[in-house]
Amino acid sequence: MFCATLLPQWPVLANDGNVREYVDEITAASITVALRPLVFARERTDLAANARDYITLAPVEINRTGTRRYFWTGYIWSTIDRRGREPLLSPGDQLVLIADGRTITLHTDDRSLRDHGVGEPPVPAPTRTAVAVLYAADPESIAYVSRAAELRIELVRSNTNDPFLLWKDARQSVRAFSERVGGG
Repeated sequence: MFCATLLPQWPVLANDGNVREYVDEITAASITVALRPLVFARERTDLAANARDYITLAPVEINRTGTRRYFWTGYIWSTIDRRGREPLLSPGDQLVLIADGRTITLHTDDRSLRDHGVGEPPVPAPTRTAVAVLYAADPESIAYVSRAAELRIELVRSNTNDPFLLWKDARQSVRAFSERVGGG
């Protein structure tokens, strides 16, 4: 008699153009992520023509056996070769997301995506030199950001604020994510 070994039947990848839901093949965590990140930029014409620093953020939900955690995941990167220069984000610097005047301090999560149950980054790196970032979030603040008319990020460093303005607007994707996870 033939006896076949049953393999787990992972859910089919769901992708509606704004949100992707999948089961991580390495950790078996359920992942929901906005497909298009918000991209913020600041001009660096003091260093070179058409030079910019960027911050990309996409909301992600990590569901490990019913325990749901929310984050802003993304990257900090630049068109500038930073070898021998001050890094874009130094220890002690703080990023503040400002949505319609409301400040949302982005608190770094000291654990990696892998520590939270994500085997592969849910958002691809925009460049090979991009530095991955992970900030704690909650569904309510993600929903608020998705509906905000004005968005920017302030890099607070040594009592100075450097603004990063919204460069690529992906609020539609963030809003679809928020609706999918029940953020309002």
